Amino acid sequence: MKTPICESCAKSGELCAACGGLLQEGRISELDVTVSRLLARLSAEHGLGDADFFRAIDLGKVVLVLTRGDPGLLIGREGKVVAEISAAVGKKVRIAEAGGDMRKTVSDIIFPARVSGVNAVYREGREEFKVRIPRGESHHLPMDAESLARALKAVFGSEVAVELE
Repeated sequence: MKTPICESCAKSGELCAACGGLLQEGRISELDVTVSRLLARLSAEHGLGDADFFRAIDLGKVVLVLTRGDPGLLIGREGKVVAEISAAVGKKVRIAEAGGDMRKTVSDIIFPARVSGVNAVYREGREEFKVRIPRGESHHLPMDAESLARALKAVFGSEVAVELE
């Protein structure tokens, strides 16, 4: 299983110099360390050997857990893995695949709400994105539009506007 910290740090209670440096530089967060350690503990029990945990983002009421592989592995059978992550962090957890198709990633994050479209917008030579969601779906969103825009900016590294239409 891949995590933002090395395997020995994920299995122990201490961070090595390299992983500690990543934490000090802000390249990983305490939440990344917590989730990595939890997943290392759950790995054998739930068969997470092929999981690729990338990053965890705290969005207030929701924690977004990003994977570079199959999100189903971090959800687990009958949602047991995601339920344990949720219990450990004390918040609702959403699992999504980072990278790849932006529309699919957004759909994973906002499920059960639907995405109308994702558009690239070019402003002053920069690529930005606009995510369109039907207004009638807004009550299905797991977070408010502003939190969603912050999450998508963190995931994609570009400005993202969320528009309810």
